[in-house]
Amino acid sequence: MSTLEQDIPMQELLDQLPVAVTVLDRRGNIVFFNQNAPSIVDRKPEYLGRDIREFHKPASNAKVDEILSAYAQGGRQEHSWRLERGDKEFMVRVRPWLKGQQWAGLVHTVMLLG
Repeated sequence: MSTLEQDIPMQELLDQLPVAVTVLDRRGNIVFFNQNAPSIVDRKPEYLGRDIREFHKPASNAKVDEILSAYAQGGRQEHSWRLERGDKEFMVRVRPWLKGQQWAGLVHTVMLLG
C-alpha cells in the first residue's frame, strides 16, 4: 500500500458515496453498511451481524442464495438489476468481496435512480 493510499480515509469516502453500500459475509450476514445506506434501503445499526434474509422478501432471498452459492462455487460475475418500489426505481449491483484472492462475501450497492 502506498503512502497516499494509507492517507485516504476509506470509511469517510464510502459514507460520502450517493449509493447504499452493504457488505455481507459468506453466510449472508451484514458486516458493514455505509452512512447513506439507511436513507436508500432498510439498514439499521441493530442489523449488523444478522442475516440479510431476515429483512428481505422470499423472492429476494432466493436471489441472495443463488448469488452466494455462485460465489462459493468460484463465480465472480457481477449481478445487476433494476428494482421498482412504489414510485421509486433503483439500480442494484452485487459483486464478490475478495480478500486477496479468497472469496469473503459480497458487496451490494443500491443507487436511487431519477
